[in-house]
Amino acid sequence: MYVNILWNQIKQLSLQSNHQYNKFMTALSLSDFRNNMASSLDRVDAGEFVFINRGTKKRYAIILMDDDDLSITPQMAVKIEKARREYKEGKTRKFEDAAAAQKWMDEL
Repeated sequence: MYVNILWNQIKQLSLQSNHQYNKFMTALSLSDFRNNMASSLDRVDAGEFVFINRGTKKRYAIILMDDDDLSITPQMAVKIEKARREYKEGKTRKFEDAAAAQKWMDEL
């Protein structure tokens, strides 16, 4: 559920900001991101999703944003809080690897 909400939020930001994201996805360790920051950001600029894994329990999504994208609407805040609650309650999906997550998202 959390991944689904995150995916929908990214797509919504894409629509709101006129950025078009394709379906390519890259998952990097924090050290890989640090060592390849410029090329990772270039991938985001090209429309690729870039996720950063920090340890085994923390993941971050890198997205391209304009100044107009920096506000969170009240509706978005409610969705974010719901996603956090579901995550804490264990109502999330886990995937063995990025390919499994991508396959699941493609089937949505």
